[in-house]
Amino acid sequence: MTRRQRGARLLIAVFGVAFAVFVAREFKRRENPPPVPATAGKDPGAVVETTGGRGWKFNGSREAAGVTFQKQLTYADGSSRLLGVTIITDERNGDRTFTITAKEGLVGKNESSIALDGDVQLAGSDGMTVLTEHATYADSDGTVRAPGPVTFTRGRVRGTGTGMTWEQTRDLLTILDQAVVHIVPDEKGANAADVTSGAAAFARRDKYIRFERTVRIQRGGHVIEAETAMAYLSPDENRIETVELHDRSHLSTSHPSAGGLQTLSGRDMNLKYAADGESLEHALISGDAMIQLAGEPGTAGRQIAANMIDMTLAPDGMSPTALVGREAVQLTFPPETATPGRTIRASDLAARGEPGRGLTRAQFSGNVQYRELGGDVSRAASAATLDVTLKPGMSSIEEAKFARGVRFEEGRMSAQAAAARYDLDRGTLALSGSEPGATVPHVVTEQIAVDAATIDVTLVGPKVKASGNVRSQLKPASKGIMPGDSANDVRMPSMLKQDQPVIVVGNGLDYDGSVALGTYTGAARLFQGDTSIKGETIVIDNKAGNLSASGGVVTTTVLDEAGKDKKKARVPSIATSNDLKYDDATRRLTYTTNAHMNGPEGDMTAARIELYLKPSGDELDRAEAYENLTLREQNRETKGSKMIYTTANETYVVTGAPVKILDECRRETIGKTLTFNKGADSVVVDGNAQIRTQTKGGNVRCPG
Repeated sequence: MTRRQRGARLLIAVFGVAFAVFVAREFKRRENPPPVPATAGKDPGAVVETTGGRGWKFNGSREAAGVTFQKQLTYADGSSRLLGVTIITDERNGDRTFTITAKEGLVGKNESSIALDGDVQLAGSDGMTVLTEHATYADSDGTVRAPGPVTFTRGRVRGTGTGMTWEQTRDLLTILDQAVVHIVPDEKGANAADVTSGAAAFARRDKYIRFERTVRIQRGGHVIEAETAMAYLSPDENRIETVELHDRSHLSTSHPSAGGLQTLSGRDMNLKYAADGESLEHALISGDAMIQLAGEPGTAGRQIAANMIDMTLAPDGMSPTALVGREAVQLTFPPETATPGRTIRASDLAARGEPGRGLTRAQFSGNVQYRELGGDVSRAASAATLDVTLKPGMSSIEEAKFARGVRFEEGRMSAQAAAARYDLDRGTLALSGSEPGATVPHVVTEQIAVDAATIDVTLVGPKVKASGNVRSQLKPASKGIMPGDSANDVRMPSMLKQDQPVIVVGNGLDYDGSVALGTYTGAARLFQGDTSIKGETIVIDNKAGNLSASGGVVTTTVLDEAGKDKKKARVPSIATSNDLKYDDATRRLTYTTNAHMNGPEGDMTAARIELYLKPSGDELDRAEAYENLTLREQNRETKGSKMIYTTANETYVVTGAPVKILDECRRETIGKTLTFNKGADSVVVDGNAQIRTQTKGGNVRCPG
């Protein structure tokens, strides 16, 4: 207030007092004047009492505020008491008028503030009304302050609280404590809300409402909680467009459908609503962000956690259609009756979906860690990236595609590849690709190790199908394994060393770990030390210890053989046939169809050749040959239909119809049976004609 204004008011007050004295004197001059009745309720301390009228205006640097009253009592100290007071304020742009009324108002000495008491009401021309019992209005900052209980309304908004300030310049109404706000539904029955908080501020000009201290908002099927919340209103103030939450932010949804939004939580959260003001359209969560999506009825929800989550929802406000997670991402599927729990951790996540189905695909990147645990299932995988296909409602993972540095583990099975496709329902793993450090997919079980261009693994078993430059290593049974362990049931065919691995290569492999049966196809070859087997197909049964091969079979075997000095020497032999079978129960090697064997016992062909091994598996017990037999040894050629060679007595017995012997001089002997003893170096035909061999490999002289 200017010095001129204060002077004028002082002059008016002095004039009022002088005028009152003058009137009193004039009445005294009258003769016998009638007595004047006392004014009801008159304050004896008042210097001037005025009934009805307009007082002054608060101007200063703020909007004008005019004061009217029903009665004014002025005191000698310059203060005034107003009864039935009304303060009318106008914004400079003229958009709104605010009226403050009260039963009484006490004006200070400098007339810069008014203390209001009794039914104080602040009413805006736009419908806003605030009620309280005690308030003050200060011209210095254009602010109304109320210390006690407050109620307020505007349109669909109702509320209560304790303590209030209203800043005229900013058009800001603040409830200082115990704020309770109720927004009634609109004409469509939507956009209702109930809010409780420690404090609330309504910035009507700036179109926002700020809630502080333990905020709880219930609206549109959502319960929202935080320490601080900012609700930004539409231009007409009829709906909430966005809500900002800070510190311990949380949102929960009642009765969400499968795959729909169940809860959100994090340090801070920004929520954007659709044009209807009720359906959630977008959520941005930062600081320990977590989203939980509802599972099927009776099941737990699915959780997505990260340091930051950015999510877009379908028009229903419930189904996510896009989601981005940054830093420390974790997707969790809790265990259920028939499925194990599944967890995916990564640095980043980008997911997308469609209305009504929710998220249908999620891409994880950066140190991806996959875990599956529950019941008797324990699986883990790691990779640089992971692309998962999700079932509707995010009920489960349908397929997972790992890429770059993939490693998959289950029990004693492990797999490595540049790329892997995991079908969760079928329990299959498809490995492919090449990269530095993993030029081809590699699978290791307790029984076998496999490298190939592509490998398909059925986890139950496990079963392995490989193709393209297959190389495998069959492991011997591990020592120290407890009885009952599946590895204890594994054994090599006894024709092979039991304590050494076996290398098998080919174009294709079908291996069933549950029965330890492997089938190699396409130019298959087996190696162990000096022993080798080649065929179009090789089948190894590591449970029974059996082996078979077919299609151009070629074998190289090295067996121990005792010489005349009884010392054993390792002696190689080469055999060919169309088919080969080794039966471990009888320790029998059988070559069939065009069988041919070349070894220390000579060169032999027949329709079928059988070799019987001793229990050690590295020595020959006997050999048998059947049909179209031709035996070449000691410069003789013997033909018959059957041969039996016994190592114990080094004796060949050949029978046929007939047996024909062609010696080194091309002389032919015919009989029914031939018996040749290597130790005695004699040949007996039909048991009566004995023929002694004449040479053992040197030059042969035949009679002229």
